[in-house]
Amino acid sequence: MFKGRFFQPVQTMNPAISWLFPLVALLVIALALPRAVQASSDFYLLYRQWQPYDWPEDVPSATEVSRSQRGLGWRRQDAAGTFGVDYDYQPLRIRTGQPAHNGHLHRLTFGGEWQHLLYRVEARAGIAGTSNIFKHQEFHSDVVNGRVAIFRAVSEDSPFSLGVGGDHRFGSFHWLPRVRWEHASESGQWLIDLPVLLRWHSPGERWEFRLERKGDRWATLDQTREVESALYLREWRAELTYRINAGSGSWPAVVLGIGASVDTRVRYQDLGAGTLDQRLGDALLGSVRLNW
Repeated sequence: MFKGRFFQPVQTMNPAISWLFPLVALLVIALALPRAVQASSDFYLLYRQWQPYDWPEDVPSATEVSRSQRGLGWRRQDAAGTFGVDYDYQPLRIRTGQPAHNGHLHRLTFGGEWQHLLYRVEARAGIAGTSNIFKHQEFHSDVVNGRVAIFRAVSEDSPFSLGVGGDHRFGSFHWLPRVRWEHASESGQWLIDLPVLLRWHSPGERWEFRLERKGDRWATLDQTREVESALYLREWRAELTYRINAGSGSWPAVVLGIGASVDTRVRYQDLGAGTLDQRLGDALLGSVRLNW
């Protein structure tokens, strides 16, 4: 059952979800834009594993923090843009202190990217929380999540776009100015979206390199389901992937990846110590993705 603070009067609405209404409006407008007749869609499965993080403090009872990710999703692409639905599950096992969460992080989002004349919209909305929230259906407002960015090209033929984006990449929800640059040449396709992304695709898109700022928020409950709070996980992630085969028929394309997470930080509520903002450090990672 939804708890009381979700049903606050309009004048005292939680500012953490005040951005949700324009985000939903942008999604509706983007979906209503004209569509090309031809379109393609695909389905994917993903597994990603990090090496264990060392706990940042010398605590006798502390152990390594393990982390992995399982994901699946569907994406449709046409001339106007893309639309997709994504689900992922991340066990983040912190075994020290008294975390007010169980470490089982679930996230379901939908949205995409759309281009119309000089304007580009990127928007996603969904829900994210620990497993006990969904098991016992005790939701609170932090479970609603999303991100949005709006760009305008400098001119019709310019590779530069200027815009603004809001998300949890750097912790709490923030709006930041964005500068986007795209370029295609014999060396491949380049995309620079400052300050959050650098991406390169090789010709034929067999190789891909991404340096990206990742970050999101999950609603949490403690074991007794009395303490409502949120967990913020953010990092800089660099990953190089290679597509082994193109896939055909019922056989998927297989994409392998290797990379690293740098300056990984986690902020959460501890029942004994209050709000903790810990730097887990750096860790190597590997991934495998199947595309149909």
